[in-house]
Amino acid sequence: MAELTFVGAAGTVTGSKHLLTYDGKRIFVDCGLYQGPPAVEALNAERLPVRPFDVDAIVVTHGHLDHVGYLPKIVRDGFHGPIYCTPATADVMEIVLEDAAKIQEHLHQRGYHHERAHGLPLFFDHTDVTKTLGLVKPVLLGADFSVCGAPARYHEAGHIIGAAFLELTIDGKRIMFSGDVGRYDRMLLADPAPLGTADIVVCEATYGDRVHIADPLGVLEAALLAAIGRGGPIVIPAFAVERAQELLFAIGLLQQRNPAIAQLPVHLDSPMAIAVDRLFARHPHAHKALADATSFGCRNLSFHVTSDDSKRLNRLDGSAIIVASSGMATGGRVLFHLHRLLHDPAATIAFVGYQGVGTLGRALVEGAKRARIFGDTLTVNAAIVEVGGFSAHADQNELLRWLGTLESKPRVYFVHADPPAAATFAALAHERLGLETAVARRGDVVPLS
Repeated sequence: MAELTFVGAAGTVTGSKHLLTYDGKRIFVDCGLYQGPPAVEALNAERLPVRPFDVDAIVVTHGHLDHVGYLPKIVRDGFHGPIYCTPATADVMEIVLEDAAKIQEHLHQRGYHHERAHGLPLFFDHTDVTKTLGLVKPVLLGADFSVCGAPARYHEAGHIIGAAFLELTIDGKRIMFSGDVGRYDRMLLADPAPLGTADIVVCEATYGDRVHIADPLGVLEAALLAAIGRGGPIVIPAFAVERAQELLFAIGLLQQRNPAIAQLPVHLDSPMAIAVDRLFARHPHAHKALADATSFGCRNLSFHVTSDDSKRLNRLDGSAIIVASSGMATGGRVLFHLHRLLHDPAATIAFVGYQGVGTLGRALVEGAKRARIFGDTLTVNAAIVEVGGFSAHADQNELLRWLGTLESKPRVYFVHADPPAAATFAALAHERLGLETAVARRGDVVPLS
């Protein structure tokens, strides 16, 4: 009997793992890490419902850590089958997993042998990443392939470079796995492809209870002009995969229309983001056409790869933009800039994405007057601003638009969301689209026959 088991990202936003069982075969769709508050991160230590060496294949929708971060762990524990993904996702995955291994090995050397830090459980290293990458089987978007005998195809998801939603046919039933659904009319990426017909859809609902602002470029422009008026540096915490690239593109557009912004030096201080930049040049068919797939049209741009390159930014005088990861200020080089500048009333810290509960970014946007970084308690005098609308996730209206491309009335299970957001959107999709909907819970088993 064919079954679908919700192992991860059911009742949580992260930890994507969906287990398909049919004809004696076991397949995971995505294999990601839980990230977030300690209670959520602790779920990474739970045993899988199937032994890793009994898993026959893994199919990956895209390269974010909450979708691929568990792969080296399952390989370490005995999985040795194929890992399918698009070519661009294979390259993103290499960058993301190597970075995760580097962080874990660094923490291990400092004595965190069995502790969690920066959201990453210490259970794989570079050797495991190398083994994992050796199992990857890239598949072109739109090409037919087979997963343990089941016909499969990837479709454009529009989320990050290489992202796809998955179509699988099992026992005559067409099942769609959304991965993460992207936005419409994006600066760099194509729109999500239409769904067509399906019998079952597993759909993310991260922003199922929210709508993004209509003019993020205008909000960013206003924030930068106000920051220029203060006369100090402008720090933008940004995720290295996609967010940093879209920001550079947005700044480039603003440089064309605003002379004050055109004069600002721009510094990308993230080796990981710089590595992702190069993927746009390597995969020209995975994004919209760009005149320059390295700078994304952003002028006055400097790249900072080494630690010494980064430290030179400490000597900046006057207004300049520093884009650095991580996006929620939970780690990375942005912490060094915040440590140096939070006390400065002339400085501006601009957050351009959702800030998770328990993160430093969340505390700052909620008005914290003090912040603790590297053991020091700092007074927050810098201007803290939020610039919405740059999320790579579809919002409520866009999810409805995507599901509205269905040419059938499948049962839809909502995942990748906090329970209230999932429940809100499940009710809305039922009311507006007439779909049979349910909120997935971890451990639920659904027959596919």
